[in-house]
Amino acid sequence: MKMPRTASYPWYLVCSLYLLIMHPSGEAATLDAILEPIAPSIRKWASVVVVDGGESSPSFRWYHYRDSEQAIDFWPASTVKIYTAVAALEYLNQLSVSSDSALIFERQVGDRWQVDAARTPREMISEVFRRSSNEDYTLLLRFVGIDRINTQFLIPEKGFPHSALMRDYVVHRPVVYENTEPQRIRIVEPDGKQREVTHTWTGISYAKQRGATILSDTTGNATSTRELAECLRRIFFAEVLPPEERYQLTDQQLAWIRYGEDGLVGLENKSAGPYAWTDAIETLLPRARYFHKAGLISNYVLDVAYVEDEVLNVKFILSLAAHTGDGKVIGQMAKALTRWILQQKAIPTTEEDSIQGH
Repeated sequence: MKMPRTASYPWYLVCSLYLLIMHPSGEAATLDAILEPIAPSIRKWASVVVVDGGESSPSFRWYHYRDSEQAIDFWPASTVKIYTAVAALEYLNQLSVSSDSALIFERQVGDRWQVDAARTPREMISEVFRRSSNEDYTLLLRFVGIDRINTQFLIPEKGFPHSALMRDYVVHRPVVYENTEPQRIRIVEPDGKQREVTHTWTGISYAKQRGATILSDTTGNATSTRELAECLRRIFFAEVLPPEERYQLTDQQLAWIRYGEDGLVGLENKSAGPYAWTDAIETLLPRARYFHKAGLISNYVLDVAYVEDEVLNVKFILSLAAHTGDGKVIGQMAKALTRWILQQKAIPTTEEDSIQGH
């Protein structure tokens, strides 16, 4: 492994950095060794995907902190909103309906249908990424439905052996998803053609089936850092993955969910909690592209991000969670892991050298 340049740093600092990053055997340090010193009193979860090789034939190296590969004992907060975005687009494609259609949400009240809201899928998905909208996440979940999302999207074949979505994130009318109420969504396509879908939750607890423990073992939302990272891997490398690993999205939908368009926001943004970027990855890879979905409540903070620096040919996915409401912990984790990845690729790891190297 290439050692950092030493011109501007005392020899003892360089040696300390080297010993931190390398085991005595000369092998790269594990995620455990990298992350243990960071906020040691706080529980943490992390999965990392390092992308090697060329654009047409990349390979993926997976790493996990402790038992993070299968652990779902944390609250995933708003990171899971990305699941409803992809699931809604897949459902629209299955229905052969344009993502520019209007969705009119209704719930059954006695013998009549009450109109609650009307939105286009692209508007809802954009707001989920731009400001982590709880209302738009809830409407996307209402569209797909609890049973459908857990039996046709959050399944092992799509990379989700342990994930479950059981609840929305608002409590007020008219948006709230009272899952015991029959739901009807009227779809009005751009050409005026109309159709409708209806669903009522069966009452099955997918959370309990999949081992959820946080908030509620029957109505909680659950996922792992590995499954969040896998979702981004399938979005950003769809063109080179085998067919069985691809989401059922069009090329246009993939481009839009990655980058956004026409004023609507995709995953490439630094809004709604870029905890892994601000004062973290940006200090080491300031010109990298950053795609992410973060989450925060009072006692859990998360960020799942795909990072791409074309100049240095560095690509990786970080999926991070911490049992705290302090986003700085995610930043510290992301910075340490980014430095570790750059060391593996023999790229300078100090902030000064990294910026000069660009």
